[in-house]
Amino acid sequence: MDTHLIVTEDWSTFTEQLDKKCIMMSPFCGREDCEENIKKDSARDEPSEPGAPAMGAKSLCIPFKQPKELAANAKCIHTGCKEKPKFYTLFGRSY
Repeated sequence: MDTHLIVTEDWSTFTEQLDKKCIMMSPFCGREDCEENIKKDSARDEPSEPGAPAMGAKSLCIPFKQPKELAANAKCIHTGCKEKPKFYTLFGRSY
């Protein structure tokens, strides 16, 4: 698990690593509508290989042990979200 766990604050890295079967720990505002946007916008139109999952990322949990303190200027992982993040959340794709 440790080799596939990535801490990222950048949407393009988030989606790139998601396609590499990683799980991401990213700043998140905690809003349901934002999570739905993350799911929708991180889904692939077509799998990169036959049988590969194409669904978007979903939140898995809010780890008790956060990777670091959120910076004062931190932003939610979804580029369309204007809310301040409340915590790092673990995101992944179901396989």
